[in-house]
Amino acid sequence: MSVYQAVPAVRREDFAPEVVCEIYELGSRRRTPAAAKELTSRQVTIGRLMATGAKDAAIARQLGLSLRTVRAEISALIEGLGARSRFQAGCLLVRRFG
Repeated sequence: MSVYQAVPAVRREDFAPEVVCEIYELGSRRRTPAAAKELTSRQVTIGRLMATGAKDAAIARQLGLSLRTVRAEISALIEGLGARSRFQAGCLLVRRFG
């Protein structure tokens, strides 16, 4: 019997988002402090949608913005939080704004 058969498959969806973020944070470091730049309300809104797994096009449709605007706001959000990725930005945003 293989070890892989005895261990059930674990999916990211099986864990609370806070736990996934904690695990991710253990293995990565931010570039700059999270409080380095204030975020706009639009960036927070887009970030919350992004953290749910929504794609850029879906966020643009839901908020009535262009895809280019959404992508620019996501880039500014990632930079403003000092994150290295979209996922890390979502984690930091959840921690900062709930």
